[in-house]
Amino acid sequence: MPTFWGLAGLLLILAVLILLVPLLRGGRVMADQRAVLNRTLYQGRLADARARAARGELDIQALALAEAEAGRSLLADSPAEGSSPLRQGRRLGVAVALGGPVLALGLYLLLGAWPALQLSQRLATPPASPQALLADLEAATRLQPQAADNWYLLARAYAGLGHYQAAVAAFEQVISRDGRRAEVLGQLAQARFFAAGRTLDARTQALADEALAANPGEPTTLGLLGMAAYERGAYADAAGYWQRLVAVLPPADPLRGTLAEGVARAERAARAAGQVPTTPGLEVEVSLAPAVAQRVRPEDSVFVLALAVDQPGPPLAVRRLRVADLPRRVRLDDGDAMLPQRKLSDYRQVRPVVVIARSGDPLKGDWRLEGRPLERSSSAFSLLRVEADDAITP
Repeated sequence: MPTFWGLAGLLLILAVLILLVPLLRGGRVMADQRAVLNRTLYQGRLADARARAARGELDIQALALAEAEAGRSLLADSPAEGSSPLRQGRRLGVAVALGGPVLALGLYLLLGAWPALQLSQRLATPPASPQALLADLEAATRLQPQAADNWYLLARAYAGLGHYQAAVAAFEQVISRDGRRAEVLGQLAQARFFAAGRTLDARTQALADEALAANPGEPTTLGLLGMAAYERGAYADAAGYWQRLVAVLPPADPLRGTLAEGVARAERAARAAGQVPTTPGLEVEVSLAPAVAQRVRPEDSVFVLALAVDQPGPPLAVRRLRVADLPRRVRLDDGDAMLPQRKLSDYRQVRPVVVIARSGDPLKGDWRLEGRPLERSSSAFSLLRVEADDAITP
């Protein structure tokens, strides 16, 4: 704030100087030029009268009258100070030069962006409390109700403070202004889930389905559906959603460890309940031979792929792990599809593949192992153990 007012004051001074200096200097120059002209005319009249008197055209009395008339003309052409139109114009100009910036400042404070400026200064400093931040975000949406970003930040703040009904309304404002983006749909579905007392109703399920149709790896939606499935006792489904979420998280994300524990717990609960997946898919158990384990790093990427047999094209499904996650049993199904138009369930035979890539790019892998073709079903299983001979020769 001090910086703004300092710059504003400097600009105000410059504006006044730009207006006043030419006005004052110009008025002085014009006054001096007029005085010189008046004296020249006066002296010319005197010289003319005296020349005529020397030629005998004027007597002494007529010469005196001519000199008096020249003096009167000089006085008439030199108005008294304060009654000069030039002096009055200069005074008016000075008043305008000084009053204009003051009027502009008053109009800015009355009609300009002063409230927005104050708000931006508050948002630029750390808030005293979450409630203070929420109040500032509410003020921002009142000042700029058409800004989707303001509504999005406000919705996230509402959700973070547990005001889920308000978060639902704010996320709907985001969608109405910025379109139906997958991440916003997922967050709206999550807010509706909590606002309804952790109930996944038909409308919330439709929002989640729309989000995953637009982005199969949308993290908020995958976490929400896994949570809802676990709470209603569909443990196998919960494990599948959380496995897909782990696959899209960055390798260094601390949430991966928590999710891995959740997946293991859901899988144990699913086995205890006798639950088996009913959707067509492929289960792959990946492990490393000791010779390979000594040559890879824990953070190296591991890609588990399902390829169509005898049909070129991108993988039908993919799951990304880390070496530190192995050994691991994962399930690939339509939820792991890379392209919506290429689904695992549309192909009768699939081939499991494991790629270890230190660079994080499966096309530039360091190790690659292809399993035998499998008939796609709800219980297809492959055990893949990466051996030293599976190294890719550069």
